[in-house]
Amino acid sequence: MSTLSHRPRYLNIQRLAFIALIAASTLGATPAALAQLKYIGSDSLEPVVDAAQLAFARSNAGYKVQISGTGTSPGLRELCTGRAALVGASRPIKPDEAKDCAGMGVQYSEIPVALDAVVMVVSTKNTWLKELTLAELSTIFAPVAAGKLMSWKQVRPAFADLPLRTAGVGVKHATFAFFADALGLKGFVRSDLKDFAAHSSTGAYVASDAAAIGFISMGEAKALEGQVRIVSLNIGGVVVTPDAETVKAGKYDQLTRTLYFYINPTLLAKGSAQDKEFMRLLVTDTEKLATFANLVPLRSLQYQENKKRFAF
Repeated sequence: MSTLSHRPRYLNIQRLAFIALIAASTLGATPAALAQLKYIGSDSLEPVVDAAQLAFARSNAGYKVQISGTGTSPGLRELCTGRAALVGASRPIKPDEAKDCAGMGVQYSEIPVALDAVVMVVSTKNTWLKELTLAELSTIFAPVAAGKLMSWKQVRPAFADLPLRTAGVGVKHATFAFFADALGLKGFVRSDLKDFAAHSSTGAYVASDAAAIGFISMGEAKALEGQVRIVSLNIGGVVVTPDAETVKAGKYDQLTRTLYFYINPTLLAKGSAQDKEFMRLLVTDTEKLATFANLVPLRSLQYQENKKRFAF
């Protein structure tokens, strides 16, 4: 498992201006002791929480959320044992997980956040790989490819004569299973995949190696623009470059999923006034925050429904 560090996010002027805009519309929070609200789960949703925290801190100096993007499954386990008030998931909660929550007496609100696509990225140093077919992609990542499909020329004779290296997040992330299942690989990929604990670490590895290809969240790929390049996919004879427009139009559905927040209202009710105001900001401004994080917003009616679901 790689130990590449998680890189800093959202430090440019445009992003700070956006944060100021969000903060200007936030209700003033009642002063309270500093909270230790905990976010755990999918790192695909970390950028949304990061942006909300920075916006909220403009009028709530010193407020801090504990953020741990350890993956969807570990996050939902924390939810169902009553240890986390805010969990991010890159898939819906499973029936057995919901049963675990019920068995522990844990209630939760499900908040759909945005659409995200799992995209293929290569380094900007790679100037020759423009597109792949779904069949080629499946062949590259198939379990039987380990130790056998080791050169790009084996994928397509016109490709560069370079060693083929693959990367992605590990099995604790719902992205791993989603990607493998979307390619018809039944939850498994080649054993020599370089697996990482975060999408950002996967992206950093790919950016440094012109022969590598990796799968990461579209939001993370956009954040790494200039270091990695998204590879187009030939889907049913149509070459599709995943972006907000093609994802929203359903042209990349095979590798598109919905991201969710799961909120424990009982645990949140025990938190500080700042915790509650932060969560209110997160739910009220989800559409803006999702757009800022390079995710694809859902229909406006969904966000209206989210506000009705959010109660504590």
